[in-house]
Amino acid sequence: MTTTMPRTSTAGPVRRADTGHLWHPWSPIRTDSPRLVLTGGQGCRVTDDTGRTYLDLRAGTLNAIVGYGEQHVVDAVTRQARQLMTWDLAEVTTEPAALLAERIAALCPTGLGRTLFCNSGSEGIEAAIKIARMFHWITGHGERMVVASWADGYHGATTAGIAATGAAFRRDGAGPFPDGSLHLATPRCSGCAAGDTEHECQLPGAAEWESQLAAVGAHRVAAIVVEPVLSVGGVIVPPDGTLAALRALCDRHGILLIADEVATGIGRTGHMLGFQHDLGRDSGPDILVTSKGLTGGYAPLAAVTVRADIYEAFAGDPHLGGLRHGHTTGGHATACAAALAVLDIVEGEDLPARAAAVGSAVLEYLSKDLASSPVVRQVRGRGLLIGVETSSFELAQDVAALAQQAGVLVRAFGPVLTIAPPLVITEPDALSGARIITDALNAAAVGGAQ
Repeated sequence: MTTTMPRTSTAGPVRRADTGHLWHPWSPIRTDSPRLVLTGGQGCRVTDDTGRTYLDLRAGTLNAIVGYGEQHVVDAVTRQARQLMTWDLAEVTTEPAALLAERIAALCPTGLGRTLFCNSGSEGIEAAIKIARMFHWITGHGERMVVASWADGYHGATTAGIAATGAAFRRDGAGPFPDGSLHLATPRCSGCAAGDTEHECQLPGAAEWESQLAAVGAHRVAAIVVEPVLSVGGVIVPPDGTLAALRALCDRHGILLIADEVATGIGRTGHMLGFQHDLGRDSGPDILVTSKGLTGGYAPLAAVTVRADIYEAFAGDPHLGGLRHGHTTGGHATACAAALAVLDIVEGEDLPARAAAVGSAVLEYLSKDLASSPVVRQVRGRGLLIGVETSSFELAQDVAALAQQAGVLVRAFGPVLTIAPPLVITEPDALSGARIITDALNAAAVGGAQ
């Protein structure tokens, strides 16, 4: 699983620069434990400055879907950077941006085919919410300003995304937030979450959401934004039919459905797009946001794809006759070139099918091996997005640290270990990594970390 190669370490100057000047996001400020200094990667493995390699079961941050050092993507990025790195899409168009927008349209249901490019998932969600509100305003329904979302969802670190996120961990101290957010009951059984093996499952659904909408006035709701699988919220997999129920609810009340596929899109869940598990290829959301896997981590990019009639409505904007939103590097030509190359690999190697098959094998193995573990509450997932919910935040952190010592990198967020490797991973590698995680869980349990 791990190898060590002789190498001159750069840890000294890098660590000085790191501890003296770099601010790490989403991370406690600490000086007592050194961080990994990663210097390279190939396939599903990354290498630190001492030459040690690690199996990456987190795909960086769920974005490195085609792995590291993929020559087809590197060549595409290099070629575009030499030819024309980018240009402001408010003024002109570029070949990669236009071709990528067309390529994304081909992945979506008919009618969902006009794409605005941003730089990150957070920016994409911000733009999607803004588009939804402005669409209603332009079409004479300015009262529709409320945005609903599941309480345990996560929709980014910018203002609108935080407002749509219910968890205090992500909200406290960042307000005040704009009015107009409604947090719907998450389709998750509280008994299962607590590890209660004797309870009868009670799942919030359409009737409860209908009631919550009625309390604020469904006529005031602009959009409902949800993740097909709640990633940061704990790899929560809504029951089959959930998105179909939301689609019907939105249609009934004239509400736009926004699919936040920042984490789930581009093959991660076993379909090209996560909403296809419920809605198939002929139906979908009104607005789709993709990011992470879109460029495979080789460049920052997000895509906000909308229905044709939503796009066309903006011709009626009284100030511009178009969308009053955008960023200097949105649709960066080199990033779009990376995305086109990544999609070549995803489609050419049918990585969604591989994610479904390998993910099923890993989920089956973990479910059986951890069935009697006293420190595991639940194992769940879809495709290569799998969560192992442990009994505590501290335990999950300990397990991730033990796995790292054994040569496997896994993400611990809250009490949940998230297994989300590059989609190019082989089944033997994925199962080998899963075994190391179960060994780490057993060791942490015996050590009293629970």
